[in-house]
Amino acid sequence: MSDEIDRLLAPDTPLDEALRVFGHLRTTPDEGRAIQAVVSRSAYASVPEPLLVAVASALVDRGDGASAERVLAGLSSSPALLLRADLLAGDAGPGARLAEAVALVERVLLRDIDWPGARERHERWGRGLRLAEPARPRDPGATLVTSQPKAPFRLVRETGRGGSGVVYEATDAELGRPVALKVYHRPDRDRAQLLHEGRVAVQLAGPGIVRVFDVDPAQGWLAMEWAPLGALRTRLQARDSATLVPLSRWAVPLARALARVHAAGWVHHDVKPANVLLRTPDDPLLTDFGTARRAGEPSPPGSMGYVSPERLAGRASDPRDDVYGFGRVLEDALDVLAPGISDAASTRHWRVLSALCTGRDADRPADGPALLTLAGSG
Repeated sequence: MSDEIDRLLAPDTPLDEALRVFGHLRTTPDEGRAIQAVVSRSAYASVPEPLLVAVASALVDRGDGASAERVLAGLSSSPALLLRADLLAGDAGPGARLAEAVALVERVLLRDIDWPGARERHERWGRGLRLAEPARPRDPGATLVTSQPKAPFRLVRETGRGGSGVVYEATDAELGRPVALKVYHRPDRDRAQLLHEGRVAVQLAGPGIVRVFDVDPAQGWLAMEWAPLGALRTRLQARDSATLVPLSRWAVPLARALARVHAAGWVHHDVKPANVLLRTPDDPLLTDFGTARRAGEPSPPGSMGYVSPERLAGRASDPRDDVYGFGRVLEDALDVLAPGISDAASTRHWRVLSALCTGRDADRPADGPALLTLAGSG
């Protein structure tokens, strides 16, 4: 059987063949040796994620859930996330482990709301955390502009739509400059949030923070600087490796912006690709401070898939929740752009950092300054 194990681990063995060989080894007395060989290889070399998921499944079948969790740690495919969630929820009552399981399922739902079993798990486990059924994600593409808000701007096109408002590319009628115009859906209801969003951004004004030009609480709009390259989410959807690789060009400045936010005593609470704008590939801007809170204040609701397990479990505002969001942004970028990253060492650095940021709370960088120290070494 040693020949089969050698073929299983050979770098030139196609993935389908490796999975077939491992499946056969599972029916033989060499199953344990095959599992150990793959686990040992993964400690120092790249192993295809589907093979690691198969090994974790074998460990679960052998009753070794703890080892399976260690194999799955840091993996980001939907099968890996769902299997890890099942392990976490299997021996968890309401609390941190159940919240971690829900957070993993939300990462699956963010990609595919209809992934088999994901919504059922979210609903069942979420009852223990008093969570609602997740809404279907909005279409992230632009839609037609159907009305002109009462503001001194000429609308060009809609560029984004979220729970609180719509963002347009617009032109300042007096100065002729492009602006991002955010129009709240319900200004009568959300006046306080709109003012809060503008005031926090102004208070944090400086590198890495979007500039606010004007606000009209009565009409429900906020005018901000225009980022020519748009949101990071848009660039990821376009698989724009020419702009976003190497990751350090925007990830390190983004970590620096979070360090400034946390040093000022704030937690952003909605770090995700849609809220990272790009002036240039080297100049990201953190935007949307509507849910920002002072550290220690009660945490507001967040965007599905980017909320830390601890926050889902009810923790007060903590910089580590933004660190979790940063790790998820890295994960999204790596899932899309990794084939275009030629420097394998750099890829490993960012994957390790992403796994650290989204892993155990005790191991997570404590805040933006600690995150920047790690990000800057990539």
